[in-house]
Amino acid sequence: MPDTALLLGGTGTLRRTAELLAAHGWQVTVTGRDASVAPEDWARHGIRTVVADRADEQATGALVGSGVGLLVDGQCYTPDRARELARWSRACGSTVMLSAKAVYVDGLGRHLNSPEKPVWDGPVTEERPTMAFAGEEHQSAEGYGANKAEAERVLRAEGERISLLRPSKIHGAGTRQPRLWGVLARVLAGRTRIAVRHGDVVESTTSTEALARTILACAQTPAARVLNVADGDPRPARELLGEAVALAGGAMELIDVDGDGCPEGIGRLPWTLDMELDTSADVALGVEPTVFADGAAAELDWLRSQARREPGGTWRLPERLGAAWPDLAAEDACLALGAAAP
Repeated sequence: MPDTALLLGGTGTLRRTAELLAAHGWQVTVTGRDASVAPEDWARHGIRTVVADRADEQATGALVGSGVGLLVDGQCYTPDRARELARWSRACGSTVMLSAKAVYVDGLGRHLNSPEKPVWDGPVTEERPTMAFAGEEHQSAEGYGANKAEAERVLRAEGERISLLRPSKIHGAGTRQPRLWGVLARVLAGRTRIAVRHGDVVESTTSTEALARTILACAQTPAARVLNVADGDPRPARELLGEAVALAGGAMELIDVDGDGCPEGIGRLPWTLDMELDTSADVALGVEPTVFADGAAAELDWLRSQARREPGGTWRLPERLGAAWPDLAAEDACLALGAAAP
C-alpha cells in the first residue's frame, strides 16, 4: 500500500501529478470517464488508466478497496462526495482533496462570485473564513464555493490524514479550461496586437506542476492540513500575458482598452480577479515554488499538439476542451475605433 496511488478524475488537471508520482516510484492508477484523453506514453511509465465515473460510489469504492498509499480526489464537489472520501481516507496512508480559492470570503462576507467583488487586505491565508452552505446547487455561481467549503468541513470532521488544497486559476498541459488558447490562437493567426483590459490586476495562478509538487509532499508527509497552492511569482495580468505571448513564439503589442468605447469582453484576461494567495504554509512543507512559466509553457506546447487547422485556415481545438476561437474581428474593430490608448 505505501507506494500505490489512486487519482480520481486524473486525466486532466492531475495529469502532471500522475507523472511526477510515477517518476518517484509510485504505482499510479488514474480514473477518468474517457481513457482516450490520457497521454499515450503513460503505459510506458507504468501509469494505469481505468474508466470509472467518480459519481459511481460503488465502483470508486471498489478501486479504493482496502486502501492505497495515496488517494487524490479531483472531483469532490459536494458534501455528499466528501462523506464518501472521508470514509475511504481512513484506510489510506494519505488523502488529498482539490478544493478551490472560491471558498474564501472577505470581511463583509463577499466571495469571488458575489455581485459586488470581495476586497482583500493583502495575500489571503488559509485562516481566512470560508463560505457558509445552505444546500445550494454546486454548479452555480453561489453554490460552487459554498459546496467546496462545506465539503472541506465534512472532511476535516470525518476524515483522516486529509490535505485540502486551494489552487487559483490552474494552468498546464491537460487542463479542462485551457485559458492560454486565446494567446496561442492569436499567434497562429499572425496577430501583431492584442487588447488588454484591467492589466494591472494581480491574481495568483497555479501551475499543474505546483499542484503535483504539493501532492507529492502531502503523500510523503501524511497529515490533516489546509494549503493554498499557487505559483511563486504573482504579477500583474499584463505581465503574465506578455510572458505567455513570448512563450507561444509570438511578438505582439499589448494595448490597453480599459476606457470607454470598447465592449467589456474585448481585452478581458484570464487573471483579473484581484486575489493573491499566501503560500507560506506550502513552502514550509518543503515544496519548491514554481513560476508561471512552468505551467504556461507546458500548456502552450500541449495546445499546439491538440490544435488542428481547418480548410479555411482557422485553427480549432477538440470540442471536449470547450475553448472557442477568439473574436479577432471584434478586437480589430475596437482598436480601429480608437478606444485603446495610443
